[in-house]
Amino acid sequence: MENFPPLQQVLANIKSSKGLPIVVFDLDDTLFATARRNLVIIQNFAADQGDKYPDFVKVASGLTLGDMNWNVSFALTQAGLDPNSASLTPFRNYWGSTFFTDDYVALDLPNPGAVDFVNACYQSGALIYYLTGRHIGDRGLRNGMGQGTTLSLTNRGFPFWQGRCELNLKLDVDQKDADYKADAIKSIQSLNGNVIATFDNEPHNCEVFQEHFCNAMNFWVKTTWNPSDKYTSDSVHVISDFTGWNK
Repeated sequence: MENFPPLQQVLANIKSSKGLPIVVFDLDDTLFATARRNLVIIQNFAADQGDKYPDFVKVASGLTLGDMNWNVSFALTQAGLDPNSASLTPFRNYWGSTFFTDDYVALDLPNPGAVDFVNACYQSGALIYYLTGRHIGDRGLRNGMGQGTTLSLTNRGFPFWQGRCELNLKLDVDQKDADYKADAIKSIQSLNGNVIATFDNEPHNCEVFQEHFCNAMNFWVKTTWNPSDKYTSDSVHVISDFTGWNK
């Protein structure tokens, strides 16, 4: 095997696979950045309820995409909002009612290089398996994130409708992530293919993939992640985005 840089090696392994090559991609903060979604929610809350919470408006007015992180409430307090502000509980409720919706998920922008790299994997012959904890909604692709997700993938230029693409969303929004991931792994294994690579922004998920797909190249996309997740595996490749694979 030639010694390519990791992302180039993924493409080489796809092309040399003896069986159906599969590449697994998480969505939130892996292929897509959620910073814009969070920032717009903050701005909209300030516009809708700012007359009640002038302290929130003052902090929100100075926030940028670069201030967003895994916990949006922490981003606000880091920027100067009092952790005891009366605005935080209603804001968290507002966030919960908007973040997980079709309209707001459409605000997400692809991470650098993501669109081109996923297309390169597809064009090299891989089945693209989009695996996300987003929920499909209570009416098929409505009242959840299913419709917004399919539109985002299509509108942003990711392969989706051409065949050799799978999208796995939660059927039940309340299903525990661990149970959902276990079911998803069974779904991937049922394809009887060759998992070439996996990509996720959460260290724990990366290690789960490493456990079940030990012959794959498993990647931690180090963007935004749960700080309680502890990264321990030396076998996982670490990247910050998908740039540089075609150089």
